[in-house]
Amino acid sequence: MIGLSLWGLAGILFAASGISLVILWLTGRIFQARSTLASPNALTKPENAFLFQNGELTDYDSPSADHIHDWSDMRDWLGFRFRGLPETLPEGVDDTPAHFTSTDPAAPARLEITPLHSATRVLLTDDALSDPGSRHEALRHDDILAHQTAALNRAPYAICKTDAEGNVLWQNAACHAIHDEIEGDVKTLIGEFPAPGETQTTRVSITRKDRPDSLWYEVHSTESHGSFIHYAIDITRVVEAEAAQRQFVQTLTKTFANLTTGLAMFDRKQQLVLFNPALIDLTALPAEFLSARPDLVSFFDNLRDRKVMPEPKNYADWRAQITQMIKTATDGLYLETWALPTGVTYRVTGRPHPDGAVAFLFEDITAEISLTRRFRAQLDIRQSVLDALEEAVVVIGANNVVMFCNQASTKMLGVDPDTSFADMGTRDLIAACNTAFPDNDFWQNIRSHIINKSLDPAPMGTVAKPGGDKMNCRVLPLAGGAAMLCITAQSVQNPAEESLLQM
Repeated sequence: MIGLSLWGLAGILFAASGISLVILWLTGRIFQARSTLASPNALTKPENAFLFQNGELTDYDSPSADHIHDWSDMRDWLGFRFRGLPETLPEGVDDTPAHFTSTDPAAPARLEITPLHSATRVLLTDDALSDPGSRHEALRHDDILAHQTAALNRAPYAICKTDAEGNVLWQNAACHAIHDEIEGDVKTLIGEFPAPGETQTTRVSITRKDRPDSLWYEVHSTESHGSFIHYAIDITRVVEAEAAQRQFVQTLTKTFANLTTGLAMFDRKQQLVLFNPALIDLTALPAEFLSARPDLVSFFDNLRDRKVMPEPKNYADWRAQITQMIKTATDGLYLETWALPTGVTYRVTGRPHPDGAVAFLFEDITAEISLTRRFRAQLDIRQSVLDALEEAVVVIGANNVVMFCNQASTKMLGVDPDTSFADMGTRDLIAACNTAFPDNDFWQNIRSHIINKSLDPAPMGTVAKPGGDKMNCRVLPLAGGAAMLCITAQSVQNPAEESLLQM
């Protein structure tokens, strides 16, 4: 009984072992089949298909095309690798496909565009990979990266990437070139580190190797994912130009400060941008008011309130005249003489510029006006003295042009150079004399002496009107080559002159 049981137990164990082996074999086959079904090589082909309807992407089998919506996107996506792609997809019943080959021999691929009845199929084939779209996307990223790297290296200004401590992680070719020219390393280009999301702009001065002058850079720094990108632009010429401009302005300021003419310069916005101390002295305007950069209207309103300018007949029209002068600014010029109640006289000149700016000059011409008035008064007195003489007096300048005469000569000869439109020459004067006192030979002789300046001794003679009294005529030399013609009636001639005439 016991032996039977042992043999029976052994058989049962053998049968169980066989059944287990069968089950394990079947399980392995099942998992192998599943593994085969799950393998990409078993389910995919070395091609991707894209279906377009009316130019819109409606179906595809590549995850790399998730960003593509229409044929324009598809064309841009394929353009770097395939040349000559059509602007629009072909339409119609013709199912003849168009074939394109990639331009890169290291990554060969084929593209087939087939028009269907109601759609267009685009087939991308790449024998080297089971998913041509994924490979194409990777190649596209490599191409973009290569172009971006080339663009950064060819940039005309320095670009570098650093960590928070200023250690350089990457730099372009222009940054390498700066390193060869300056003292120290590229860290000297780095300005202040900005806060996340911000951009910091600083100016940096760097000493050159073996040269006394410095290089100036404007550095724009920005934070990006824990690191910092710095863009350094060479502004050496800009800084030098600014220094030259400041020096020029300082020179002008010193020059304007020594001028006795008041200067007020307004910019295109009609605000005061420059004035000199003479303007304060002449107008008595407070320095605080001028430093506050008043506008042009406020400037002249203040002058009017302080009675530093004469009251215009119509202040609104006068202000419009100033505004119009600034607007026309091509060849306009404002010029006025201000006679103030205090006895001071100013000459005010406005010189506009085409860009809208305008400069006003204030000159104190009180002394000049006084001198002119005194000179005019003296001339009036001298003319009055000449007009009181009974003797006709005509003064001829060194250029043989009549300068002036008295009332007796105007009455006697009919000449008046002050009322004549044109200059009266010696020929015209002699003609008038010959008309009043006919004696052609005598008057031509007088004209010859005047023109040739042969007045020593002074030529003299006697002339008369037909049937009239005799007149004594003489020409006297004056300073500077001028001459004076005098005609006097014989009845008033003194004995000494009479004896000279008889000689």
